[in-house]
Amino acid sequence: MLSLAVATVLAGLAAVPSVRAEEPARREIVIVRYGDAAKIPQLAERFSHMRVDRKKGVIVVDASADDIAWMRSLDMRVDVDKVATEQLDRIQSGVSLKSIPNFSCYRTVEETQASLDAMVTTFPTLASKIDIGDSWEKVSPAGNAGYDLNVLKLTNSANTAPKPKFFIMTAIHAREYTTAELNTRFAEWLLNGYGKDADATWLLDNNEFHLLLHTNPDGRKYAEAGQMWRKNTNTAYCGATSSSRGADLNRNYPFHWGGAGASTDQCSETYRGPTPGSEPETQAVTNYIQTIFPDNRPDDTTTAAPDTTQGLFFDIHSFSQLVLWPWGDVTAVAPNGPAMEILGRRLAYFNNYDPQQSVGLYPTTGATDDHAYGTLGVPAYTIELGTAFFENCNSFDNTTLPINLKALQYAARTLQAPYKLPYGPDVTQLTATPDLAVAGDVVQIRATLDDAAFNRTPQPQAGAPPVPTTQNVTGGTVYVDILPWANGATGQAMSAVDGGFNSGTEQASLALSTAGMASGKHLVYVQGTDTAGSKGPPRAAFVEVVQANEIATLHGSVRNAQNQQPLAATLEIGTTTFNADANGAYSRRLRAGMVDIAVSAPGFMTERVSDVNLAGGADVTRDFQLSPACVVFQDNAEGTNPGWTAQSPWGVANNVSGNATKVWTDSPAGNYADDLNISLTSPVINLTNYEDVTLRFDQKCSTESGWDFGNVEYALDGNSANPTWNLLQQCSGNTSWQNVAISLPQATNQAALRLRFRLTTDGNTTQEGWSIDNVRVEAGGIACRGNPDVLFRNGFE
Repeated sequence: MLSLAVATVLAGLAAVPSVRAEEPARREIVIVRYGDAAKIPQLAERFSHMRVDRKKGVIVVDASADDIAWMRSLDMRVDVDKVATEQLDRIQSGVSLKSIPNFSCYRTVEETQASLDAMVTTFPTLASKIDIGDSWEKVSPAGNAGYDLNVLKLTNSANTAPKPKFFIMTAIHAREYTTAELNTRFAEWLLNGYGKDADATWLLDNNEFHLLLHTNPDGRKYAEAGQMWRKNTNTAYCGATSSSRGADLNRNYPFHWGGAGASTDQCSETYRGPTPGSEPETQAVTNYIQTIFPDNRPDDTTTAAPDTTQGLFFDIHSFSQLVLWPWGDVTAVAPNGPAMEILGRRLAYFNNYDPQQSVGLYPTTGATDDHAYGTLGVPAYTIELGTAFFENCNSFDNTTLPINLKALQYAARTLQAPYKLPYGPDVTQLTATPDLAVAGDVVQIRATLDDAAFNRTPQPQAGAPPVPTTQNVTGGTVYVDILPWANGATGQAMSAVDGGFNSGTEQASLALSTAGMASGKHLVYVQGTDTAGSKGPPRAAFVEVVQANEIATLHGSVRNAQNQQPLAATLEIGTTTFNADANGAYSRRLRAGMVDIAVSAPGFMTERVSDVNLAGGADVTRDFQLSPACVVFQDNAEGTNPGWTAQSPWGVANNVSGNATKVWTDSPAGNYADDLNISLTSPVINLTNYEDVTLRFDQKCSTESGWDFGNVEYALDGNSANPTWNLLQQCSGNTSWQNVAISLPQATNQAALRLRFRLTTDGNTTQEGWSIDNVRVEAGGIACRGNPDVLFRNGFE
């Protein structure tokens, strides 16, 4: 089932405006089998947002009873997603969002503004705030408080040379929670990484980032109060007290305003506004981007911007998992369309979203990306994030956020020439060993050069061009303290690790001499080239050059305390993290001084030692022995049921393919059924005085990918009659057995942990199902150290 797990945000609801609207009609999440693809534009005219799955021939949308009746009148099959609708009802029930657990990852408008101000205060040479205009509430005749539209500008102000610009706007549609948070986290990655992360450092030194975190703050406050609000809150449209009032800001932009995909009905979710750029929020953005991007193409649909154009424009939405580029109203390829497609497919490699021209989803006019590209020639993209407007925090933090941060980081590395650099190979991995070198040492630079890092999903629209090809890598070049395109840049050629450059992905290396390099940190850039002569975006690593008396070498071994076998453990020393080798040995150069060390390995208790003295020029040996963690709960499904509560048809079976033993499965008799929401729930597990808790299990999640899900959940109030369940992880479409390990720091010193494995399915395809085996809860801490032989602490010996 497509989970539309509706969410909450952080505190800050005191500022939520009093909602003067009539009660909105109840909406349900429905799965529509549209049959004929020609109906998609017809549906798009009625609905503001749809997830379209052309492979299955279905659309997921939130709909009223009237909407459902209308679709059925057009001979479409409409099924209600009961689980997602129940979750949506929680949001729309009027319950304070603060009371809905597990959504602390999203900041309110006020909290986002506070984060912006904190960044400006903490990083005064890197961050500044620019007021680009006002929200409708602020300029309205009613004199409402409203909001300033604040852009967070990030760059190293010490470098005053002209720089490429990256403009990212988010939350133009109020209910799309993930977008502003992603934008804010991207800002935090840049600032917190400056001087520590080589890419964050050179990106801020040489580019400007203009981040409009909340484009529609008035509407967002209504969404934070539980409404499925999309538009701004302009009372001139659809009635001053209507919950359907306002204009759709993403149909209000002047370029090609007023055509397909934009409604003239003031109460429609896609109402375009009375005139192009009628809304103050639209005016603020259009005016601002004209100040940061030069006009690089005529206002027409046939002339390309030069391939030397710098900068990018992104508008980030949720939730359809797409990377989109102009045009949105016609199927004709934009003048710079082939180059925008290349970058779009590179971005989609990182987030695994479908890359396509915007019109491939459904026609739209008056949209931000068409306006930015159509009027200024800057490459412009719409990114549709994640799985839901109100996406749960586990899904956002563990999937949506990391994959899209990588996409944004890649995009940032192309800002110098976004119409050219994406044609070349990316540097997907880069290491410098050692990264702390004594002057005169040789540092091994090693990189993965990948021209094949490219999403090859065909575009869905009729007549779309074929998927572009990629080339073989022909080489890599290393530059020290100078970007490859800078005047006077001279690089050193790398060698192919396997002896020759002859494939789409290559390992390349260079022995870099530090002789003559000044003491201090140096940025080492690597850039790849392919057979077409295209040079890709560079990536950087730090190499710090010091004198011998400024560093110490720490080395030793890590072993199992019970049997003295070596452990490939992870060591954290200050801000440095690295792994011991397979023999348990480690060696690391570190700056002289006092350090704290933490050593960990899966299945073992973490060992920590403080204030280790690393004297300059010294060679320090420190060996570690790790004791196995305690198994606080375990079940391999072979014996008696140790306290599980199994909703039918969950049960034990020994006929699941790929596993010869007994396992827990949601479908012992065959394929699972449609429209399920069934759970296997553990007994209460006492973790008093335990820490470093880890849940381990084996699973085979043979479900319809992207539609039917295995949900791993936990509750800390397990003794309650109605525990509060929090999502840990989802699985879908994994047809082979996998070992899973999930850290559970939330369970530290908790007396009433319960675990739940919950299957949710939609009403279409069924498969073998979700099977679970060898469930274990491991932990360290005082209780484990005091009772190293304890396996069960809950009466389930």
